[in-house]
Amino acid sequence: MTVAPPRPAALAEPDALIVGAGPAGLAAAAMLGKAGLRCVVLDRSRIGQSWRDRYERLRLNSVRWMSGLPGFPIERSLGRWVSRDDYVAYLERYAERYGINVSTDTSAERVERDGAGWALRTSAGELRAPIVVVATGWDNTPTMPPWPGASDFTGELLHASAYRNATPFRGRDVLVAGIGSSGAEIAVDLLEGGASRVTLACRTPPNIFPRQWMGFPISAGTLFEKVLPGPGRLPARVGDTFGRFFQRVINGPRHSYRLPHSPYGIATTQRNRARTPVIVDGLVEALKAGSIQVKGEISGFEGAEVVLGDGGRVRPDGVIAATGYGYGLEALVGHLGVLDADGGPIARGPETAPDAPGLHFIGYKLPHLYEIARDARQIADAAVGELARARGAPAVADSARQGRDAGHRAGGGQRRRPAHDHGQ
Repeated sequence: MTVAPPRPAALAEPDALIVGAGPAGLAAAAMLGKAGLRCVVLDRSRIGQSWRDRYERLRLNSVRWMSGLPGFPIERSLGRWVSRDDYVAYLERYAERYGINVSTDTSAERVERDGAGWALRTSAGELRAPIVVVATGWDNTPTMPPWPGASDFTGELLHASAYRNATPFRGRDVLVAGIGSSGAEIAVDLLEGGASRVTLACRTPPNIFPRQWMGFPISAGTLFEKVLPGPGRLPARVGDTFGRFFQRVINGPRHSYRLPHSPYGIATTQRNRARTPVIVDGLVEALKAGSIQVKGEISGFEGAEVVLGDGGRVRPDGVIAATGYGYGLEALVGHLGVLDADGGPIARGPETAPDAPGLHFIGYKLPHLYEIARDARQIADAAVGELARARGAPAVADSARQGRDAGHRAGGGQRRRPAHDHGQ
């Protein structure tokens, strides 16, 4: 589905501007529209572009029922682990179902204060609205370490974001730098796709799980703490202990697959380092068989050689840097004092920074897709009150069940949906 840019009249006086037409931006638009707000979604490319750009074998690591957007679950026919292409098609259906007004090929450049609201400078001109929701994603900007000598490497060097499939690497020696979920799955893809040798280079050995064990989806384990009674959280050491125990039960002892113990447990990793365990099928088996080897981190390049942190050297034909992504928010909002030292938003979901009322960020919590649904609903509730305060009108008590008349919704590019909500 191609979504045409909105007519100028539709852009004139929206209640909310949403930056990014991925799952977070679409969910926010749908719930804001359901609450009666007129929304415009801006995207520098098209719906779900960051998902379209990922490698071909990608499947969601979160089980289907954890990955749907609010009001429209992913269809069971797409299987338990939804493929990249099926997920992109689902996002398009979601936008169509809610009549979301998406302005494609429109870059958001800078957000500025504008009285009680916000001005957004875009490639299509300046837009204004009381509410701005930033939904550009945690994987907005690929990051590559400043390895010495990388520019003179005589082999092929690319970021994982540019990897599509193993075909160009068939019969070649490939080093994958980084064992996150993407790096691990790319390594398995290379092995199965005919690379002559596959090596993983890593600085910190990760915690590794398959997608499911005895029919139980591992991603659902991240929700355990969220359903506990009371306001407290499990101590990190308890979560870490459980994680180590189940890794051993599922994978066997670490020495059996030639990987040192991770210095961080799963709970500590998620809370302090904002990372989830590596979820991948086939890697542990390949490590046990010696089909994929693990080396130390890359410290630099010298001609055709890759220099490792332990002083060792390898001569791969290609290096794929699965070295992560940055938020890429500095140019857009960095001057507003709303980012932390890592460049991420200091307030996420319905909360806003003290000096930035009406400026929300969605899609920056773990687990990403599951949290999007909850945050989208809560942002809609918060936005109703913020909009009322900005316009000096009383807020509606329960925005999820209140809305404007159907004509007003249609004017904002939002179709009227049934009163009940089939979200998770």
